[in-house]
Amino acid sequence: MSLVSIITPTYNSITTLKESLDSMVAQTHRPLEIITIDDGSADDSYAFAKAYALKNTSAEITFINLKNNFNSGAGITRNKGIEAATGTYIAFLDADDLWKPHKLEVQINTMKKHPASLCYGAYEIFSTASHQPELTHHVSKKLSFEELLKANYLGHLTGIYNAKVLGKFYMPAWRKRQDWAMWLDVIQKAEFAIGIQEPLASYRLSKGLSSNKLGLIKYNYAIYKTHLKYSTLKSSWMLLRFFYEQFFVKSKMLTKAV
Repeated sequence: MSLVSIITPTYNSITTLKESLDSMVAQTHRPLEIITIDDGSADDSYAFAKAYALKNTSAEITFINLKNNFNSGAGITRNKGIEAATGTYIAFLDADDLWKPHKLEVQINTMKKHPASLCYGAYEIFSTASHQPELTHHVSKKLSFEELLKANYLGHLTGIYNAKVLGKFYMPAWRKRQDWAMWLDVIQKAEFAIGIQEPLASYRLSKGLSSNKLGLIKYNYAIYKTHLKYSTLKSSWMLLRFFYEQFFVKSKMLTKAV
């Protein structure tokens, strides 16, 4: 079986970290390498992760503490985990989100069957309890670079790629949209992503950075202008198209959870 490296940044995550780690350890796929990177938490997130590993030896859990880089942001934090990863596959799960037990097994089997080197999937959205999801985010059966360029259709908590085939990919040192930038790089080399139709994960709604949509505008523009090096005119046009795609196309992929 192929080793999967899971990148999990933490920042003051003590209230949700156990549930997230439990969902990783419960994966039907083995072996696992869980890399937790603490971004200078003021709570006991780092200490809890170390204690958790002592009680759960079924997966290798590695710790990185960025105590000298207090709250440096998701891009820098995740990159430290990617750098340390040794697995054939690399996947990501934030410390407040959850995976279904069969998530990795389904994706790896699907990638081997097609074959493909990049996979993502549908996911549920919840506010209080993962077993009571409010919405389901659906996905296309096959995603191209051109489609991902229009809007961020690849849910970060579901993405997984074959690092042995594609190599490692790193993120811009941004606080937002750094994951979208990385997945654009991955899909350009992979050529496409296979989409799993059943929900593979659970995304926790919060009042944190990801919920501030207006604050994302400059980062959306930076995807086109800074990361992809498009001209000012093309970047502006792509940003306008993004708004159309986000509000009139992507929104239709959300349905009430059954």
